[in-house]
Amino acid sequence: MKRKLLFLAILALAVVVGQCAKETDEDAIRGLIEADTVYFNTGTEGDSASGEYSLSRDTTIIWWRGPQTHSEPIIEINIAEDSAWVSWSRDNDGYLRILKTDSIPWIDWSKTLSETAELRATFLRTGTEDDDYRGWELHTISLAYGVSNPTSTVSIDSVHISSSGHPDLWIIDPLNTYFDVENLITFQSGEPVEITLYTNVADGHAFLHTFLGILPVRLPFTNLGEGVYIGTWNAQLVAIPRFAIFDLMPHSTLYTSEGPYDFNGWLLPYMISQ
Repeated sequence: MKRKLLFLAILALAVVVGQCAKETDEDAIRGLIEADTVYFNTGTEGDSASGEYSLSRDTTIIWWRGPQTHSEPIIEINIAEDSAWVSWSRDNDGYLRILKTDSIPWIDWSKTLSETAELRATFLRTGTEDDDYRGWELHTISLAYGVSNPTSTVSIDSVHISSSGHPDLWIIDPLNTYFDVENLITFQSGEPVEITLYTNVADGHAFLHTFLGILPVRLPFTNLGEGVYIGTWNAQLVAIPRFAIFDLMPHSTLYTSEGPYDFNGWLLPYMISQ
């Protein structure tokens, strides 16, 4: 009798432990996010190739972002039946490398870099609880949004995109602008894409960061004055999900020794058509 009671007690304990260890819907969605290396891997350790820019102010610099360390992401998940809304954010820390090259020897103006990156997404349960990740799949993704801290005075207010397939596309609220991951904004292979940034800083510098193959590229925007910056690039050739970062900094960040790192950036996911 005692053996039977002991056996039943062990069996009951095993059932309780098994239930406690059972994966929840939130666990499954977190697992999907942690396994994703396309949309939730927004680190900038390989940021972009160094660039050299000469201005009428008789200052020539080379600048780039060095490797960064990243905090553990903060993931907020809200589930309603078979839909889930996710907010993901983390801090990035490193150095903005700036070399003033119009003197001998060159002068190092490198500065501490600290910023917060955020994006949002939705997930749908398209399968059953017995499927991988309990049937959940990534459905839509927002633009990513980056801002420096503690100094943050510059902001991109809106972005206008003009191409053959998107002649008049406006983006105003990056974190509340969602794209179906199966139907991203698509550009034709090699087509010219014109981008206009509307910002709050007239005396600043804007750049497009993108990739040609595996090589990072930075393209400067033309400052039209009154906070408007315009640039054109030719879309890449290979049909994979890609990202374009629109990067804004004040003149003092790049072209003075004392100006702190001050940044606002939007990251746009897109696709190249085959």
